[in-house]
Amino acid sequence: MKHIVRIMAGPGESAAVREFGIEADSRATVLDALESIRTDRAPDLRYRHSCHHGSCGTCGAMINGKPRLMCLTRLADLPPGPVELAPLPRTVFIGDLAVLPSPLFDSLPDTDYIGSKERSADRMEACIECGLCLAGCPVTRPFVGPAALAAADREREEHPDRSAEMLAFAARPDGVEACQATFNCSRVCPQNVGPGRRIKNLKKSIFSS
Repeated sequence: MKHIVRIMAGPGESAAVREFGIEADSRATVLDALESIRTDRAPDLRYRHSCHHGSCGTCGAMINGKPRLMCLTRLADLPPGPVELAPLPRTVFIGDLAVLPSPLFDSLPDTDYIGSKERSADRMEACIECGLCLAGCPVTRPFVGPAALAAADREREEHPDRSAEMLAFAARPDGVEACQATFNCSRVCPQNVGPGRRIKNLKKSIFSS
């Protein structure tokens, strides 16, 4: 099947557009398409990837306007028409689709739980630090972000002696008060961490005290 891949090489309206037509079978992912394009026609194309199976979190991008992992998104599952790719917002832009998630890392409270190698659903250990939750968040005012608040809730759950510290972190002006409770963060999370629910837990604890 033939697909048109349209790459918005940069953030915002000033982005240069690079467009490629490719042939791909029904199993091909967006990341497979980029690998083919870079190998055959655009060796300078920049994007990040590592594991190819949704564990490393490095291949996040805006795919048809939604934050997703390119390695888990099959071309055949996307609507008809060009596949439009853009770099994740709220990151440090490198080039084309390549970004650094430094703002996400900088936002995190001091915990031992986010980014652990141990993985299980609905725990912060499952977070792969992909930044999709931050990219999908509609909040425009200063906001520490879903991953940071989810990590704070997980930390106070595991270490009750740090509960007051984590609640103070969440009660900052850029904390839970800024959250619009759209739960976009939970919908786009590829690991089902559920940051929206954890933010709701924090709000309940803060505003009922």
